Amino acid sequence: MIDELWKDYVPESTRESDFDAFWEETKLESKKQPLEVRLTDIPYPISSIHAQKLTFNGFNGTDIAGFYLKPDSVKENLPCLLVLHGYGGNKGSIANYAKYLMMGYAVVALDTRGHGESANGSYPAGGTGSWVTQGILDPRTYYYRHVYMDVIRAMDVIETLPELDHERIVIYGASMGGGIALAVAGLDNRASFVIADVPNMCDLPLAIQLKMEGSLVSVEQFLRQYPNQLKQVFKTLSYFDNKNLVENINCPVRFSAGGKDSICPPQTIYGVYNLITTEKDIIYYPFSGHDLPGSISHTDHLITMLSEYVTERVTES
Repeated sequence: MIDELWKDYVPESTRESDFDAFWEETKLESKKQPLEVRLTDIPYPISSIHAQKLTFNGFNGTDIAGFYLKPDSVKENLPCLLVLHGYGGNKGSIANYAKYLMMGYAVVALDTRGHGESANGSYPAGGTGSWVTQGILDPRTYYYRHVYMDVIRAMDVIETLPELDHERIVIYGASMGGGIALAVAGLDNRASFVIADVPNMCDLPLAIQLKMEGSLVSVEQFLRQYPNQLKQVFKTLSYFDNKNLVENINCPVRFSAGGKDSICPPQTIYGVYNLITTEKDIIYYPFSGHDLPGSISHTDHLITMLSEYVTERVTES
C-alpha cells in the first residue's frame, strides 16, 4: 500500500555552512540562562496521582508551563515521559496521562510557548498571525529556535528531579510535538527513546510545495505577501527542518504516518525516517489522516510500545 516513489525517498540536505555552529552557539547560550524551576501542588481527586504545576524559564527567560505528574505509589527511579502536544493545542487534562502513570511513568507534559499557559516571547517579524511565521526572516529570531530550546531546557529540568531515572527519558509527541521530539533528539543526546506520531517540520520545501493544510499554509501566505523574501524564508527554515537534524539521533525512534494525512504528508515523514541510522520503526496507516494518533488501535499500539520499553530497560538494568 506504500507508494514506491517515496518509500525509499531520501531528501537532499539543505544545511547551511554554519548549521552546526548555529546550534552549538544556541545551546551554549541556553546553558548560561537560569532555569528557575517552580513546582506547585495541584489538588486532584484521584489520590494515586501526585500532580504538580511545573513552571520554568524557557529560552531567553520566557515562562514555560506544564504538568509534572507521578504515580503516588512509586517514589524513586521513575522513567519519565516528556509529552509534547500539537500545533494550536495544549497539554490538556491531567486525566489524559493516567494510563502512563498506571504503567509506572512520571510525566512532564508541556505547553509549547504561545500555547496554553506558556508565554510566547516576542519576535521581530511574521505578519500572518501564526506562530510558524514569527521571526521567520532570521534563524536567530525564529519561533522554532525558541521552541526547540525550551524542550531541551525541559530536559535540563528533568535532570534536577532526583526521583527520576535520567537514563530513561522518553519523548513522545504528535504533529508539531512529533516534529519537536525529533529535532530535540537530533540536538541533544539525553533522550533514550523517541516516539514521533505524524511529525511536522519534515522536509519543509517538499511539504510547502505539496500545498497541503496545517501550519505551513501560513508560510505560503507570508510569501504571497512578501515574495522578495522567498530565499531568506527557506534559508531560515533549513535550520529547523528535521531532514537536517535527525542524522545525529542516537536512540531508538518510532514513527507513524497516515496515507491520507494532508497536514503532515507521509512523503515528508518517510523522507526524514529514511535518514535516521539508529534503531527505528514506522507504522503506516494507508487510510488514516492527521487524526491518526487518537485512533483506538494506535493508542493501544502506543501503550504497548511504552510498556515494552519499560520492561526491556528494567530487564537490562
